[in-house]
Amino acid sequence: MKDHPSNSKESIHTVTTFQEARLQHSENLRQNIVHAAAALLQEHGPEAVTVRRVAERMECSTKIIYNLFGKKEGLAKYLYLEGCILLSKSFEVVPQQTSYQQHFRALAYAYWDFGMTQSSFYQLMFGGSFAEFKPDAESLEGTATAMKQLINLVESANKQEMLQEKDSLLAVQMIWAPLHGVIHLYLGGHLESEAAAKKLYDHTLSMIVQSLFGTDTNK
Repeated sequence: MKDHPSNSKESIHTVTTFQEARLQHSENLRQNIVHAAAALLQEHGPEAVTVRRVAERMECSTKIIYNLFGKKEGLAKYLYLEGCILLSKSFEVVPQQTSYQQHFRALAYAYWDFGMTQSSFYQLMFGGSFAEFKPDAESLEGTATAMKQLINLVESANKQEMLQEKDSLLAVQMIWAPLHGVIHLYLGGHLESEAAAKKLYDHTLSMIVQSLFGTDTNK
């Protein structure tokens, strides 16, 4: 006996709906787990982020987390991408400035604020606090997206022939490397205070501006 055509269509629709609902449930659960892990990361540091402790906070079995993320490295990747979103938002709220130099400085200070207020995320992303985790292609793409405001500024300044370094990628690296170095030294305990680190950061920023623009209008 053949199925009635309408029953067949209804059956197919039911299966599709069930699959979509299951995927949506998995994605919601994944996001809740990431948020729980992020809370542990911010409250207690990278060493607190274990599958067992995340499961305890979620009040679920460790098996669920392993099924969704694999090993701890899989969870670290999602935390990395969450950090990229936070960094991107930090840059996006920076208002447009009257000059490339001032806009660059504003973005640099947004980066400083991210390092200070989201230090656990910063150390996960750029400080190697999860020794087992190495950024893959998707993670690096997330970093590029997070840094889009800075990249766009450098490319725009180059089009206007405002920069001494014509290679935009190299210019971004010339900016990022020394600024990261100061934050990394401070978070690693190598600078005596936040005030001392901020003073060094300001000085480093001025040297970068001088190097890229040939002058520093902030002086």
